[in-house]
Amino acid sequence: GQSRTSLPRQAHRATAFAMASVGVMSAAASKVAVFTGVRSSARGAARGVRTAAVPGGAAFPAKSQGRALATGPKRKAVLAIGSQKGAGFLSSSESLAVSARASVFAPEAVRGASVVVSAGGGAGPVDLVAEEVRFDMSKEGEKKRWSMIFALFCAFVLCNLDKVNMSVAIVPMAASFGWTSVEKGLVQSAFFWGYAFTQVPGGYLASKYGGKIVLFAGVMLWSFGTLIAPACANFSFTALLVSRFLVGLGEGVAPSAATGILAKGIPGSQRSKAVTATFGGLDVGSLSGLIIAPPIILFLGGWPAVFYLFGILGFIWGTWWFLCYMNDKSTDAIPTPEELAVEEARKAAGIKADPIPWGAFFTNKSFWALMAAHFTWNYFSYGLLAWLPSFLSSALNVTLTKSSFLSILPYLATVAMTLIVAPTADKLEKGGMARTNVRKLSQSLCFAGGAVALTGVAYVVNSTPPEAVTQGTVALVITLLSICFGLGAWVRTGLFCGHADLSVKYASIMLGVTNTLAAIASTLSTFFTGYFFSATGGNWALSLFIPIAVFQVISTVIFAVLWDSNPVDFDAIQKAKIVAA
Repeated sequence: GQSRTSLPRQAHRATAFAMASVGVMSAAASKVAVFTGVRSSARGAARGVRTAAVPGGAAFPAKSQGRALATGPKRKAVLAIGSQKGAGFLSSSESLAVSARASVFAPEAVRGASVVVSAGGGAGPVDLVAEEVRFDMSKEGEKKRWSMIFALFCAFVLCNLDKVNMSVAIVPMAASFGWTSVEKGLVQSAFFWGYAFTQVPGGYLASKYGGKIVLFAGVMLWSFGTLIAPACANFSFTALLVSRFLVGLGEGVAPSAATGILAKGIPGSQRSKAVTATFGGLDVGSLSGLIIAPPIILFLGGWPAVFYLFGILGFIWGTWWFLCYMNDKSTDAIPTPEELAVEEARKAAGIKADPIPWGAFFTNKSFWALMAAHFTWNYFSYGLLAWLPSFLSSALNVTLTKSSFLSILPYLATVAMTLIVAPTADKLEKGGMARTNVRKLSQSLCFAGGAVALTGVAYVVNSTPPEAVTQGTVALVITLLSICFGLGAWVRTGLFCGHADLSVKYASIMLGVTNTLAAIASTLSTFFTGYFFSATGGNWALSLFIPIAVFQVISTVIFAVLWDSNPVDFDAIQKAKIVAA
């Protein structure tokens, strides 16, 4: 609660802001769709609902300040004047008058987002401004938007090129430097130490300064770390770990930065396609790295050449992004004049932006579904990315060149499936399937199907000693891995759309949190696969495939039970917790 002595000053500031907002919003009533409240379905549709009036004549006790606009006689929502979308959420001038009068007695509510809060916590903020108004939907605007998405796609191609280069190069590097399997695991996991470190800071920086500049800085840092890797490896083992740590630091900000760019610059109707196209670059990067890294090592100067080439490509991308997109605002969502005026009124009244509602994140069941799914996805994807070439070489008796070629096939299946996933998800949603169910179906195909395929791989490998491996064995293993990786493409319309589903405002920050846990999973996967491989006497089934399959089954159940795509008003939930305390 707040002290009673602070109420007059806050009431004065809130009144000034409310009066300015009423003037702006009254003029805006004829320009945008306005409601006294909204309720959102999983498919994003909005419809008007009634709100309860707030008694304006009675002063509220200090402890109950901020509660006035959240409850009414029938516990229905009352609209608060706030920061997020302004005119897109406000009703008629009569409702504004009620809200303005109530805000004198509830200054904390005035600071909240312009959202609807229902008795059960609310479906969250819904932008009522049409996409044609919010975004540049002209032919030129669409061209600019999708050219930016292509640039994001290229960034994530580079992102996984600089991961997979070590997965391929580590075989000749280990032979050259005499590394054990544990040391190889340390080299692979050093990347993820840095990757985990910058997840939450990356989300915060993207939210505060914009994802475009944060992504640029990240690419420059990881390209520098890649470029110096050969020199570091020749200097000392510790120096190599530091260089991989730097690569992880840079790549750690990329997912949050890109999520922020997409959440704030892409219309909701294009979200599945944009997210799939952007993060599909990871799969293309893995595939491209496995294709080109072995020839580079064999014919262009040995293993150091892959680090030099991929590092230089990163600086070329940075120049392109800096000149064409980093400072270009034409691809961003367009605030209405009314929203700009409201923001100016907030600043004039000295009202600060809402603090990040960390507590509200961790009490939301859908957020925990994302946490579980992201942990499992990284344990699966980076564990196999790091160890697949070594597995094929060790368990199936294939050469470096052949193992890299065989490693391509699962990633090729992922790329091929990626072309199908987004259009299929869009078609399902347009055909009447709720967005919640589209996300659940996507994650079930990704994890449950993958678990079945990996269990099959484990059985084949466990029952076939290396000396008994035939071409048929190799073909069966690669087929099962390709099925698993192909189904993994469904994560693009499941997990990776989920953060923006829950909150456009906090998508980048939430991704930073879930990706922190995911980075820990990546570290555990890359390190403990090597450790368990030694502990089990070289058993690939028990050290790599079975642990991943178990995590996939558990995460499938968690996501199916907990996930809900309805937008969530985390600011209102956090304030309700503070008031209740």
